[in-house]
Amino acid sequence: MKNKELEGKKETAQSREEDIDIAQLFVFIGRGLSGIVNFFVSIFKTLFSWILHFILFIRANLKKMILAALIGASLGAVYQYAFKEVQYESSMTVEPNFGSAIQLYKNIDFYLSLIEQDDYERLAESLNISTEEAQNVSRIEVEPYSNDSQSLMSFKDFVGELDSLTINLVDYKTYVKKQPVESYKYHLIKVTSKDKFIFDKLEDPIINSITKNQYYDKVKSTSYLNLMSRKNALLESITELDSLRSLYKKVLLAESAKENSGTNIFLSQVENENEQLFVFDKYMLMNEELMKVNKQLMEEDKVINVVSSFNSIGMKINDWYRNFAVIGFISGFIFLMLFLLFKELNHKLIQYERTNLGSN
Repeated sequence: MKNKELEGKKETAQSREEDIDIAQLFVFIGRGLSGIVNFFVSIFKTLFSWILHFILFIRANLKKMILAALIGASLGAVYQYAFKEVQYESSMTVEPNFGSAIQLYKNIDFYLSLIEQDDYERLAESLNISTEEAQNVSRIEVEPYSNDSQSLMSFKDFVGELDSLTINLVDYKTYVKKQPVESYKYHLIKVTSKDKFIFDKLEDPIINSITKNQYYDKVKSTSYLNLMSRKNALLESITELDSLRSLYKKVLLAESAKENSGTNIFLSQVENENEQLFVFDKYMLMNEELMKVNKQLMEEDKVINVVSSFNSIGMKINDWYRNFAVIGFISGFIFLMLFLLFKELNHKLIQYERTNLGSN
């Protein structure tokens, strides 16, 4: 009996200890959650306090900042409309073939580097224009032309070349973010110049600098020969299939003219019609393949196709974000705001130094 009572007391003590441990665990978890909530609340209060102080600062100095913005806008307007030379812009859309987009970007970067270095003699030589005309060119740049449809088609072509295991490692969003420039179908070449009539003179030199490359010329010739071989094979197959279709028609007409049993005629006709349908399907597939080859021959007729040329007369640049009156207004506002903020910060630092460091 005593042993049983001792065992019961031990079990009761153990259960109480377990209850105490669980209670302490919940208390600990509650304190942890409370601490996390208080931490985020304090961050929110601090951010709200900073935002409120910033709004009060803007309200107190708004008139000064607007005045500074108006002064900046006035100075910018004087420069924009009295001193700044008028700039014109035009663009050309191209479709590079055989991987020539890489050379296109290298050439455009080369032209831009010559402009930035004021090396107008070499620029004039590269673009086959006079040095005076080259000095009017302010900027040449290229960028891929893309939209959702173009990106989707590019992704489809890319996935079509992968095996089933690799496809699972690539998703559309990742591909679009890391898509190389040479994978885009169309590219936009933009030129900015002080001369609005120079753009017509730039198209041929830019295109010829790529088409005269021997490597791309060899690739183009090889591709043309392969496509022509494919086209001739398709034409021969289509001719043979067309002859076979004519033969099936003759056989079917001949068997229909026989005066045999109706059942035999019916079975023969069904068999011939099935074979004729099969030949017709093959004939249509060959025609579709031939249309694709003809389209590819047309698209790859040149190393780089010009989809849309430069305008004969450039368009005057009137974008608001390039207008120095707007730039001056924004700059004046921001400059004075930063100046007053640094002044206020310096005042706070001086006060802190006097109250805390001065006593020491």
